[in-house]
Amino acid sequence: MSKDTLFKRFKDVVLYVVFSMLLIFLMSSFVIENVYSAADQLSMKPQGIATVYSIAIGAQTNGSTTSKDGDNKTSEIQTSDGTTVVITEYALGDTNDEIKDYTQVLYALGFLASQPTNQITDDVQTAIKTYQAMKGLDQNGKLDRSTIISLVAEDIKFEKGNSGKMVQTYQQILVDKQYLAADKATGTFDDATETAVKAFQKANSLTETGKIDANTMKALDALKK
Repeated sequence: MSKDTLFKRFKDVVLYVVFSMLLIFLMSSFVIENVYSAADQLSMKPQGIATVYSIAIGAQTNGSTTSKDGDNKTSEIQTSDGTTVVITEYALGDTNDEIKDYTQVLYALGFLASQPTNQITDDVQTAIKTYQAMKGLDQNGKLDRSTIISLVAEDIKFEKGNSGKMVQTYQQILVDKQYLAADKATGTFDDATETAVKAFQKANSLTETGKIDANTMKALDALKK
């Protein structure tokens, strides 16, 4: 066998090995990319969903529902501890006490200008579409599964240092119930407001955080005139 022939075969073997390694690398990258892509589809851990529901909305949907077509879509989420969370979807015209919890989130985030309601009105539908657009969700104006999960995942709370219309709204409720002096309803969450919130929480058997969290919001909203 000549040196040229031996060199040619050696070169072919080297090229084959390099090509094979490159092919394996590309295939591995593709698989890993697909795995990460699939993982990105999971917006929340199941346990996280259950925790948020237990705090903000509740893990059950027991209220009576009135629907235009009478067939609200439901789905279930099974959490790691065995808890089953039922999600009921709602569309324009539907009425349910649970809807008010969702509109409260939209209101707190500034997407809904009117007071929270237990019905999906035209205003609520517009607020939902705006929220969906901001979150990159399907802009169908419905409280569908993805939108509901996104809403309950919102960490809404007001604490010392915050300011705005919503803070002033809750301050006024505290004033009306004599937890806060009238001149303190300025829209700025200060020391006096924190003290008032703690007093309100203690009186209503809530955790005394001094922050207007989801449970405190619900208790204060129930006192709105």
